[in-house]
Amino acid sequence: MLKPTKHTNVKFSVIYIAGKILSFLTKETIIKYDDLKEMLIHEIGVKSKNNVDFALTFLFSIGKIEYLKNIDAIKLLSNNDED
Repeated sequence: MLKPTKHTNVKFSVIYIAGKILSFLTKETIIKYDDLKEMLIHEIGVKSKNNVDFALTFLFSIGKIEYLKNIDAIKLLSNNDED
């Protein structure tokens, strides 16, 4: 669901899920991938798992997160140029 329609539930959109991921990562800087997915499913619902990877790809492409392959975790990158 990269392109929303008038029937799209905003809670399952890539942007909303990306925002939830960032809010989780501000509390804990590093979260294991499986734990993050479970947190999102618990918070938003089962349908959110379809767009988790798209949201992570979006956040990675704009330089907000990093994937730590050795521990299978997502890390929040600090951004010094924010206001």
